[in-house]
Amino acid sequence: MPHFPNANPELSSRYRNKATHGGNRTPSAADWFKNDDTLDRLAASSTNPDAQEIGKGIASTWVVAFLNGVPETTDPALYEDYYTDFLRYQATMVQDFGEHIDSHVARFEKLGMPTGIKQIKQFDAARLAEADVAATGRWACYISVGRHGIACGGTLGTDARLYINEPDTGLLGYDGKAGFFPDLDDCISGRRAKEHLPPTDAARFWMYQPG
Repeated sequence: MPHFPNANPELSSRYRNKATHGGNRTPSAADWFKNDDTLDRLAASSTNPDAQEIGKGIASTWVVAFLNGVPETTDPALYEDYYTDFLRYQATMVQDFGEHIDSHVARFEKLGMPTGIKQIKQFDAARLAEADVAATGRWACYISVGRHGIACGGTLGTDARLYINEPDTGLLGYDGKAGFFPDLDDCISGRRAKEHLPPTDAARFWMYQPG
């Protein structure tokens, strides 16, 4: 798995307490809500051994929260507690909403819960390039690589502040684009390798802004 060598430690929150929250996994039945069968639907099986992973739910939930200005999404002092106490629960529910962020957002809308975000574009590519992201304002991107979801977002410009939310690792922060794009490339490439996908296999990107 990628090590994100360019991430700024002062802006990052790599998971330290996986023994408590389990990382990229559904909460335990003991920690879950009574009389709710979501965990049963997401349970791992011989035909779907990765079902207990909630990476796509984590990525979607982070994109929505980040674009709505939730401070815990980018505060390294708060992020892991936020993940432990809230994000992993919502991500588990969202994982059950459908395959990717577009279906997740649609489900929220159907439930009468607007997300406050708007899709700018969707495309397939081997990597995310600087030209793909908004030159001004806050943006976020949901990325699907094989069976895995990754989120990233931030702002460009002279005061660039960028983030990668990698469900197996935590929050990675960058105070410039020079380190962000290479680390994101390595993250996507590493996931391809883990799933034995061709090096040029396209990932799918959904780009969002507040709205």
